[in-house]
Amino acid sequence: MKDNIPFIIPENDINLRLARFLIIIDTLAYTQRGKLVINIDKLIIFDFLVKNPFLLRKVLEVKHRIKLKLLNEEYGSVTTLFPSKMSLVDIQSAKELIKLMISYNMLKVVEDKEELFYTLSDNGKSIFNELDTDYIIRIKELCKTMLVLRSLGTNELKKIINPLVKGI
Repeated sequence: MKDNIPFIIPENDINLRLARFLIIIDTLAYTQRGKLVINIDKLIIFDFLVKNPFLLRKVLEVKHRIKLKLLNEEYGSVTTLFPSKMSLVDIQSAKELIKLMISYNMLKVVEDKEELFYTLSDNGKSIFNELDTDYIIRIKELCKTMLVLRSLGTNELKKIINPLVKGI
């Protein structure tokens, strides 16, 4: 009999992903002028950058010459140096999470120019306001540094990120 112990990646835990999505959408949903920002592609890209602060630091340096201070655990490991590009193209799991958030009335979907954008509903905002751990505080800090990236298009973000990712 084989003992199959599942390999769990903490960043992919549904509760952590929900929390990250809530924070990303709350912080980055609108530009300074009130234009909607978060569609599925940008949500996936911003989630990828939040999960990989080492890479986010490089993106900010390339685009805006901003220095992001990293915590000890955010650099030097194999996963920080070689993140997987697969999460940048994993639309299906993001769609499933979005469906879940909509079913629990956490998100509002807004259609603008034949594109779907996401904002938090009142229920999503109340859940967001209850999130308070060291991990959550760090995610909020990282999202605030990404405010300068809101106005960039999806293709422009991918052109910056892809050469920096050394993983598979």
